[in-house]
Amino acid sequence: MRREAIVLLTGLLWALGAGAQTPTEEAPPTSPPDNEMSAEASIYARPRTPPRLEAREGRLVRPGDRVDANDVLDEIIDEFAADVARLGASRISPILLERVRVSENMNPEFASVFEARLVAAIYRAANVRVVRCYECYATHAQVEDGTWVVRRGLARREDLQEVMKKYNAQVVLSASLTLYTAPNSFAFDVEMVRGDDASIFFAEGYRVHPHTALLYRSADKVQHREARLKDLEDRINAKPRFNHAVHLGAIIIPTQNHPDGAIWAPYTAYRFTEAFGEERTWRAGGTVAAIINPTRIGGALLEATLLSRINKENVYSINCFGGGSVGFLVTGVTGNSPMINAQAECVLAHRITVQASLGYLVPFASSEDSTYFVGGVTPQLGMGFTW
Repeated sequence: MRREAIVLLTGLLWALGAGAQTPTEEAPPTSPPDNEMSAEASIYARPRTPPRLEAREGRLVRPGDRVDANDVLDEIIDEFAADVARLGASRISPILLERVRVSENMNPEFASVFEARLVAAIYRAANVRVVRCYECYATHAQVEDGTWVVRRGLARREDLQEVMKKYNAQVVLSASLTLYTAPNSFAFDVEMVRGDDASIFFAEGYRVHPHTALLYRSADKVQHREARLKDLEDRINAKPRFNHAVHLGAIIIPTQNHPDGAIWAPYTAYRFTEAFGEERTWRAGGTVAAIINPTRIGGALLEATLLSRINKENVYSINCFGGGSVGFLVTGVTGNSPMINAQAECVLAHRITVQASLGYLVPFASSEDSTYFVGGVTPQLGMGFTW
């Protein structure tokens, strides 16, 4: 019995060993699902198209005698599109475009071109959907009370409400472009009307001619309505516009009967002015200066200053100012004498200035027992920093 059990156990172990060594059939390779990619596949990323940046600084045209009408129109359209964006897409989108009209002295076919530019600018700036209104300029004919009536466009408020409901629009936009020739200028007038109560939701007029364009010609002054509004608010709220400047240079003070001749001295000054005038081209304020020559003279110069812009403001050229000042040279002893100056300065770019002045210092005795006098024509030259 024990022998039979051993033989049976030995046979069982042999069967198990033979089964472990028997090769099994390999499963066929499974293909990846349709929405997946095998591990052996190579993946190449498609190069992305670089975003088109709006280089607004590049649109600043250098000073010239002529301005392209397309550039002026783009300026008008961009300004209107910015106003539309400020209104908010949720309040006006979609917009039902009634019609864009041009003046009689322009080619009527240009209206469709201008309309396409207008719609593109609105969508680009505010992401507002614009719907064309075919019923707004179509001709309708019907019989009313036995009379044949012909209408063009939307003649009744009910018609407007029906069309607005049909297009699911909130406001209807009408615009007109006018070309003036004396002088050459463009006028763009727009109006937005609500469809539910026919109330005017937004109305504005844009005027541009070559000498007051935002980005063109000599860029002599910014004609943006917000800038003009900000300037007007500052004037109403009595908010001044100050200018500061620090100057370093040298001054020559003539002397009489002195063996060493004229006095050469370092000159440093701080000027504080406020801009005023219709275009803020005038500056009025005060100047505090120090003149120090350790062996000859030392004193302070207190002056009232008035400056005015000489040339028109231009982002490409040097901006110059001219004017004068009246004050006193204070030395603390007997040399307290009045002084007048004619001065000029030029801002090279934004901060660095070059300035010069030619003044007259009333001669005075350096001391009570002195035999020489100080004063006369006093030239001064230096550089400065303004902000």
